[in-house]
Amino acid sequence: MKKRSSIALLTALLAIVFAAGIGVYSNYIGMQIYEESSNHLLESYAQISKTFTLFVQRNWVVLSQWDSLMKNMQEDADIDSIWSDAQSNKLLWHYSDFYLFNESTQYLTVDGRKGSADSINGVFQEMYSKGEPIVSTYTATYGVPKIAFAMPMSRSLTLDGVTYTGIAVSYDTDVVDDLVDGSMYGGQSDCYVVRSNGDIVLELEPQTELCKGMTNLYDLSDHVDWKYGSMDDIRDCIQLDKSGSVQFTCDGARNYLVAIPTAFSDWSLVGVIQADEVDGALYDVQNSSLILLGALSFFAVIIVVLALGMESRLRLKNEEMERLNLEREKMKSDRFLQSMSRIVDRYMVVNLDTGRYRYHELRSREPLYPTSGQYSKMVEIISKRYVALTETENAKLSRLLEPDYLRSVLRKPDDNLKVEYCSRTENAYMVLTVIPVEWHADGTVAVVMQVVQDIGQKVELENMANTDSLTGLFNGRYFSRVLNICEAKKLPFVLYYLDLDRFKPVNDTYGHAMGDRLLKEISARLLRCIRSRDYAFRIGGDEFALIVSADMDEEQRSRMAERIQTMLSAPIVIEEKVLSVGVSCGCACYPEDGDASQVRIKADSRMYAEKQHHHEDDRTEEQS
Repeated sequence: MKKRSSIALLTALLAIVFAAGIGVYSNYIGMQIYEESSNHLLESYAQISKTFTLFVQRNWVVLSQWDSLMKNMQEDADIDSIWSDAQSNKLLWHYSDFYLFNESTQYLTVDGRKGSADSINGVFQEMYSKGEPIVSTYTATYGVPKIAFAMPMSRSLTLDGVTYTGIAVSYDTDVVDDLVDGSMYGGQSDCYVVRSNGDIVLELEPQTELCKGMTNLYDLSDHVDWKYGSMDDIRDCIQLDKSGSVQFTCDGARNYLVAIPTAFSDWSLVGVIQADEVDGALYDVQNSSLILLGALSFFAVIIVVLALGMESRLRLKNEEMERLNLEREKMKSDRFLQSMSRIVDRYMVVNLDTGRYRYHELRSREPLYPTSGQYSKMVEIISKRYVALTETENAKLSRLLEPDYLRSVLRKPDDNLKVEYCSRTENAYMVLTVIPVEWHADGTVAVVMQVVQDIGQKVELENMANTDSLTGLFNGRYFSRVLNICEAKKLPFVLYYLDLDRFKPVNDTYGHAMGDRLLKEISARLLRCIRSRDYAFRIGGDEFALIVSADMDEEQRSRMAERIQTMLSAPIVIEEKVLSVGVSCGCACYPEDGDASQVRIKADSRMYAEKQHHHEDDRTEEQS
């Protein structure tokens, strides 16, 4: 008897534990279903929000264009042409009325109707009180709800003795309903535009009985029971411009309530959806599973310990499989990042619409920049550290990274923007490649990826391409680049332009081979005139240039020029032939003589003037 009692007690305890387990399992599955369905709903209504926002933005653009047309009217007859265009676009826009109006509520429509606008007067007065463009709603005299866009005119317009100061366009809400899929979720969904105080300003889909007659969304809390979340959560989302979802029951039926911020005013998009249309099938599966589990527990309570053990082992196996899957995904991700790190050092994903970025460092353990934040702040940080190596009109790195500029150059999926830049303080060179990732429906880029590569080694290799093959000096191509780099880094320098005198007779008398050997010797002497941190260039046949990294006064510059001329003018012996050439020299300094281009012009001009002087001296000697 005692044994039977123990068995009965154990059986009862196991049954309780089993039932409790079923309850926990049910709650867990319910929460998973709720989270998955909420995410799906938020994605759906986010798309609706984007569509509605584009509709609003389009109307602002169109109203601004019409305002400009009226502002530039030259005579009264022009209004007929404008009215005709507006009337012809009515079918394209699907608008209800196009208005001119004033503070006295007088109006004139595109089809010639005029009078006093009682029904839409509230919209006009709201615009005048705010002094800025507005979006609002009203009910027409025949009881049809409408949405209106109104803005002040930049110049008043007088027609038939009435002065109009505002322009507006209105739509039947049916037109706005067409922007969203009213058949979503079997038509068992409502969509509203709600102000931050909860007032419902627009119904984008026909109301169900649930919210019929409601003017403030927050009133819904008075006659529903909350299952997941509360009205306070939705209120916080609306007032803080965030997305969120909750679930409530009304008359035994479950419903989802989602909120998505819009890109204008204090409006949010709110959806009320019957839950059975979203997750009904999942709950049917869940309920069937629970019924089956209950039946099995009734008949198998004796072996519940074994069943629990099997369940435990199965759970561990699933967890192990999940862990292994996570490890595999992590390994894939690690391999991907390792592969990327072989060709790039860091990358950043930028949303041009929101102005936010995500930054990833692939080489360094510590990120060079904040991993996320406002893109404008990131551009400011980069521009302070680096300068662009470009001669285009958009030379400033901050200009090249502006969202508007990126949109202007990235117009097709195959487009990209490459920018080479260097550190202001370190010997570091990078190349930034901007690649479009996501696009808007109108063809403008929305999201870009910015990939950064360290090209320090490439710059070293480029030095070979930047070297004169005969003399070993840097060539004219690299001369221009060094000037730009010095100017970008704000480094003071002195530029010497050199041109050999009497070099042509050497070529004419002894041949070009002898002339080449003379140029090599001149180049070697030039290198002995400067320091390792200075630059020597052969920029033409017998034309040379020196960039001396120093801030020298006029006396120091003159002594340097004399030393160069003395060394280069000394006789040169090649194959027992004594060759003697002179040199004309002109110099200018940065920043005293202007920017890099101005310094270049002045140094060349001064060299040319000295060369003319030498020619005059040579002619005088010949005459004597």
